Amino acid sequence: MQQLPLMLEHRRLLGREDFLVSPCNIEAVEWIDLYPEWYGNQGIVVVGDKSAGKTHLSWLFSEKSNAKVYNMSEIREEIFSDIVPINSALVIDDIDLGIGDYELEESLFHIINYAMECNTKLFFTTTVVLTSLDFQLIDLKTRLLSFPVATIYTPDDDLLKALLVKQFMERGIVVDADVVEYIIKHIERNASSVKYLVERADLLSVSEKKKITIPFIKKIIEEM
Repeated sequence: MQQLPLMLEHRRLLGREDFLVSPCNIEAVEWIDLYPEWYGNQGIVVVGDKSAGKTHLSWLFSEKSNAKVYNMSEIREEIFSDIVPINSALVIDDIDLGIGDYELEESLFHIINYAMECNTKLFFTTTVVLTSLDFQLIDLKTRLLSFPVATIYTPDDDLLKALLVKQFMERGIVVDADVVEYIIKHIERNASSVKYLVERADLLSVSEKKKITIPFIKKIIEEM
């Protein structure tokens, strides 16, 4: 049977898996490629769901810019002047987790202001569109909404296929094209579902000594 090759571009991450570039995430990737020439913008906000690959993008950006990487929850215990490097870049993931917490909002606002003084580029990620959040600090909302937004959209077929083939290959498993096509049509369209299915298929195929076929995959998907 026909086997599917990997057709998408790979971006190597420092100490991480390769990142697959596709139309659904190219907008964010292009901002990373453009760094530090961001058309006069101080920062960028990347929006995508929990399994969209925002963390991979953060590390991809960090690899290129040598940026520090923080989660929003970590900045509470840090002095903003210690967080922000001078003439460099800074990543803060999941900034939506701090919105509604006045202390965290104030810290983030100070970080942005200090970064502007230090000529430091900012790379923020969020799982929620910022306009839908209930800010305590209006000045922070205004500042964040002034940044351009790069949206990571639901994975398309090409990306899902590439993720499946790549993750199976990493486990030394060759899967026929008809199996991949079946999975694409029946699985939830996100990276976490792909990861779970591949891990489960690998485990069961070894323990049950069975080939990964459509009936085999169908059983796993029905249990997900």
